[in-house]
Amino acid sequence: MACRTLLRRKTQLTLLAQACEQGCEARVRMRGRRGISGTLRLAALERDGVLATWRGRRVPEIEAEGRSLEVRFTHGGESYVFHAVSRGCNGTGPAGAAEDFQLKLSLPLRVERARRRQHLRLDLQGLPRLKGTFTHVVDARRQFEAHLTDIGDRGVGVKARQAELPQLHTGDLFWVDVMLPGEDRRFEFIVRLVHLRPVDGTDEIAMGWAFQPTDELVNHERYVRRLEAFIARQKPSGS
Repeated sequence: MACRTLLRRKTQLTLLAQACEQGCEARVRMRGRRGISGTLRLAALERDGVLATWRGRRVPEIEAEGRSLEVRFTHGGESYVFHAVSRGCNGTGPAGAAEDFQLKLSLPLRVERARRRQHLRLDLQGLPRLKGTFTHVVDARRQFEAHLTDIGDRGVGVKARQAELPQLHTGDLFWVDVMLPGEDRRFEFIVRLVHLRPVDGTDEIAMGWAFQPTDELVNHERYVRRLEAFIARQKPSGS
């Protein structure tokens, strides 16, 4: 699984390098701050980051070193998104125009397909108890089982006994393998730990995991469509 994960990252960076070579236009915004955004042209993928030039006006708030940014671009007819940190801005020419300034971004951990769809979620607590097997993407010894409390096209909520869990940190990447009722094939996703908290009055930990699209985008979309069909079958008509 570790090799597969590394291959996916290499493929994602290859896609980003192609977008830079073609000078794709990108929309950048500050994460957590509404209304602060600008337009960039992706210029080059380097060993330690991404270079971009401004299209239109410069945005000093985004240029400030250490800013957490979201960058969206289109390549090959598909929309993609990645998160990065600003490394500052340097002038590249004497004119002083916006396009003469290069913004340096950190190397993104992931480049994901940006999807726009109605987000669906299903509470599973009224169904027979469902279990998922979680395995760390690098260290397969870090494995545990948890019962599912809800599932949607963005991720899954689970609970597990604290004593049965390995050490976990937000941002951890795991494979999750689950069999849903009425399905003849298992689901397998890479998920990222978003949050975890103790459940009052119990020895359990509640966790939220977000699905992480990989370079196997067709396969990922197939899983998502199966999830949407499963959720639709469980919900009463008209709900």
